[in-house]
Amino acid sequence: MIAWIEHLIAQVDPLTAYLLLFVSAFVENTFPPIPGDTVTVIGAYLITTGKLSFVGVWVSTTLGSVLGFFTMFIVGSRFGTAFIEKGRRSRYFQPEQIVKTQIWFDKYGYWIIAANRFLSGTRSVISLFAGIFKLKWMPVLFLATVSAFVWNGLLMMAGYLLGSNWPLILDYISQYNRGVIILTVVLVAGFIIYRYMKKRRKKDE
Repeated sequence: MIAWIEHLIAQVDPLTAYLLLFVSAFVENTFPPIPGDTVTVIGAYLITTGKLSFVGVWVSTTLGSVLGFFTMFIVGSRFGTAFIEKGRRSRYFQPEQIVKTQIWFDKYGYWIIAANRFLSGTRSVISLFAGIFKLKWMPVLFLATVSAFVWNGLLMMAGYLLGSNWPLILDYISQYNRGVIILTVVLVAGFIIYRYMKKRRKKDE
């Protein structure tokens, strides 16, 4: 699939290529299985061939990322928890998980938004819960833009520097994502244990 995407973007005219980059970045934030980061790296590689410009790739991917993120934010804000409590989505969002997530957002909400692009695989969930828990839209939009701007810029620099060896970046991203997932699980587990011990201390007192 990756080879097909690379071939497709390389064959079309620059304007269409930028549109494809925008759409892939947008869809990645609404349908996470879409490889948005991969397409961004491919776009960066095509800069080295003279096919695309650095600014064009940066702007198109960043706009797609931000608009996709903000779309999910609006969905969460408009429909609230009803959106994740209906149909198949309810299997993935248990009531106790929603409560725990709200605690995290109450404490670190805007910091989570600022880091969202660096938390691959959870971006659409972060934007959705940011809307559900009614974070202010202007800071959310600003921080999401900064996060996308920095992350996409780093990916593009890596893709540009590696040139035709850009697939190496995908291996690094895969390892990075595994590390983020493990760290997230450890932090969540630690937070749950901390709250449990705190409650026990209060009961003992």
